[in-house]
Amino acid sequence: MSPPSVTGPAPEFRVLGVKVHALQTGEAVRVLLGWLEEQPRRYRYVSSTNLHNIARAGESAAYREVMEVCDLSLPDGVPLLWVGRRRGFRLPERCGIEEVMVALFDLSQSGRDLRHYFYGNTPEVLDQLRAELSRRWPKLSIAGMHSPPFRRLSPEEDRADVEAILATRPDFLWVSLGCPRQETWLFEHRHQLGPLIGGGAGAVFDFLAGQKPKAPRIVQNAGLEWMLRLASEPKRLWRRYLVLYPRYLMRMVREELLGPGKEA
Repeated sequence: MSPPSVTGPAPEFRVLGVKVHALQTGEAVRVLLGWLEEQPRRYRYVSSTNLHNIARAGESAAYREVMEVCDLSLPDGVPLLWVGRRRGFRLPERCGIEEVMVALFDLSQSGRDLRHYFYGNTPEVLDQLRAELSRRWPKLSIAGMHSPPFRRLSPEEDRADVEAILATRPDFLWVSLGCPRQETWLFEHRHQLGPLIGGGAGAVFDFLAGQKPKAPRIVQNAGLEWMLRLASEPKRLWRRYLVLYPRYLMRMVREELLGPGKEA
């Protein structure tokens, strides 16, 4: 299957009704860069889609709309890669937001001037993230960073955050608020953020800052990365990995056995 053009639609498949685009990292980056070249440019947002997103969409009609409206749904989770391969797509490697961000950061070292804004997480993680990004990609253009309070913002606070982001004129806005909050935030602000590309980054800020351990590649490719995350945060993640995910994995298996849209 040939890579999508920067102007044409990306090939997609559905997992329990949620769209996933059948892309690898290089193809996804070409799509994003193509959006930056559009005239006029417009706002777009990206989801790094895994089993958590699929499960949340299954539990919430509102979040299902968030996932449906997103402009690019990256095949981040290994179970999604398995499904995509069964549907005939060539997806040898995961293509999540971290892989795409790193590829874009690498372009800065080659002279591509792309401006990145980092929103969310904690001030401590953002400080460490700035230091690590500057060390690994000294030519990277960091437009700004901001950690909002861990509570619902007032309309005035929210407006101030949006204005601060827009004032820096970023090309990319990476949001680390956790799923489903970060994708919902990008969806709800789609008419306010102007011609930039937003992406839900989740724990990628922590990984790039060196605040959370990454599973070895062989563990990731085997679909066992969840075990490391569960061991690191059992109180917060036990229900997600031991109750919610198995339920949706079984639904995915039934869908594959019976055919798309026939898992019930």
